[in-house]
Amino acid sequence: VEDGALGGVLAHYSMIHTPPGELPALLAEEQARVLAPGGLLLASFFATDGPEPVRFDHKVTPAYSWPADRFAELLAEAGLVTFARLLHDPESERGFLDTHLLARRPQSVPLA
Repeated sequence: VEDGALGGVLAHYSMIHTPPGELPALLAEEQARVLAPGGLLLASFFATDGPEPVRFDHKVTPAYSWPADRFAELLAEAGLVTFARLLHDPESERGFLDTHLLARRPQSVPLA
């Protein structure tokens, strides 16, 4: 996909298997890069209350849960501005903590 070609990207649990050391590059190169100015990214992922990502066993391959604030920092480092978040309480009917972050590529600020 060409740079700045998309108005939006939906990353619904699609990055949970990406090791923490590889996630910043993935966000910058494969998510933020393709967004047009003003374009949106909705990222959904398993969350943790701790300060660092947590590796856990998943059906296919290891996965990672992320602190919402740390994931938002990674989005900012990729040049995106998080402006909305939804956290599902682990005591809810879903049975686990998960997060949805909505971020935007600014209109006039170049990507990192």
